[in-house]
Amino acid sequence: MVRPLEAEAPDGELGPLGFMEKQFVDFLERIRQSERERSRSKTLRPKDMEESLRGPLGDAEWNAVQAIREVLDSEKLRITQSKIRDEVVRPIDVPGPIGEFEMVVLEMVEAERQRAVDRQATPQNSLVRPMQASMKGPLGELEARAVDVVEKLTNEEKERLRNIRKYLYENRPMERDKNSLLGMLETVAVGIFRAPILVYQIVMRVKELMESEPLEDKDAAALSKKQRVGDKKRDKPES
Repeated sequence: MVRPLEAEAPDGELGPLGFMEKQFVDFLERIRQSERERSRSKTLRPKDMEESLRGPLGDAEWNAVQAIREVLDSEKLRITQSKIRDEVVRPIDVPGPIGEFEMVVLEMVEAERQRAVDRQATPQNSLVRPMQASMKGPLGELEARAVDVVEKLTNEEKERLRNIRKYLYENRPMERDKNSLLGMLETVAVGIFRAPILVYQIVMRVKELMESEPLEDKDAAALSKKQRVGDKKRDKPES
């Protein structure tokens, strides 16, 4: 079996599955190396490692801590602005992760409203996919990327399946060395499996011929006349 990581694409690049497998293998190897170094240096938390030795676990913990700090800072700023203005300040009005999330939600709601309008403009209110709407929004962009990945994945797997079939066909024992033990075993096995099919086809053909009825004199005479006319045309010399 050929792993997606080892499959050779026509353009020399890895497909989606091969790229995912390579990323996963590299990810596990980075975790092993960073955890070995953390155990050797007796560091308690992965994020406290040096940046060059931190690894995926340390990076994930570091990013989580930074995100929490950004949320706390933005919420403190929002509370301060609310007290100064004497009104509620929305998260979207101050910089921070919560405000960015609220902006994405608003874009999604606006895109869905536009998609409903587009659906009403179509004949018979046919379904309009998010990626086909006049305003794609986050859902439309996500669907477009997903469709693109699925198409690439399908084409890659079809090509890999063709390569596997070609390799297996070209390296069959009965094709490479028919006189070897494996070649003779495959030849016998193929003959055993094909023999019933051949016998069945012969029986069905004989049955069809036995059930056929002879032509009537009128039809036989018309067919014979047609054959004689065809023979005369073939025998007639060209001018």
